[in-house]
Amino acid sequence: MKQTTFDELLSSFKVQPDLNRKFWMKNNQLNPRIRKALLLIAKNFYDSIDLKNKPKIKDIVFMGSLANYNYSEYSDVDIHLLFDFGEKKDILAQFFLLAKAKWNNKHDVTIKGYDVEVYAADQNDPYTATGVYSVLKDMWIKEPKRQVPVVDVKNIRNKVVYFTAQYKELLHQFHQDELDGLDTKVKKLREKIGKFRQSGLSSGGEYSTENLTFKVLRRLGYMDKLADLQNTVTDQQLSVKEMNYE
Repeated sequence: MKQTTFDELLSSFKVQPDLNRKFWMKNNQLNPRIRKALLLIAKNFYDSIDLKNKPKIKDIVFMGSLANYNYSEYSDVDIHLLFDFGEKKDILAQFFLLAKAKWNNKHDVTIKGYDVEVYAADQNDPYTATGVYSVLKDMWIKEPKRQVPVVDVKNIRNKVVYFTAQYKELLHQFHQDELDGLDTKVKKLREKIGKFRQSGLSSGGEYSTENLTFKVLRRLGYMDKLADLQNTVTDQQLSVKEMNYE
């Protein structure tokens, strides 16, 4: 299998002339068949949640690159169920985060060849996406505008090299059996990359250096590698090695 290069990944962030016509009609309204599929998926996720007095769905929104002009072969179908978490926001946010991970790991759903990712969030959290479509109301909340961004390729490349070097150092420590505190180091690196991305989304939007760096890392497989490394290190630290007693 041909390995994807950095330059090929960056070229996938180009702006398309139109919204993806597999999902959107010529008037930029969501295709009714796609809308029906998204509603069914959202209902399946909601019904799978085992929680007494679970909050009611306030809205179901479709966002991400497939709700914008920057879609590519790497895009996912991002469905967000919005709730009013109220005073229990921190607890419910954590619960739904785990429920989301469980559902996405259990199901392998695609629409028009694109993987589906389901999320749950508080309706009061601000949107960072520039394209947000209410599937429930069948209308745009934020209709995207086609704009050609300025992408700092050199800076993105430097940031990718910086983060991958940190991952490789942690992997080296693992292979050297230097496990003491390694799970914490891996966790901190994952959190660091996540905060790095979020800061970019908040200040510069979807084409910020930080967000594009994250996307390159994810498409190169490093986010999955970090998650796998953390799980492997934790398993080894919890395991009891065989000992010979004479």
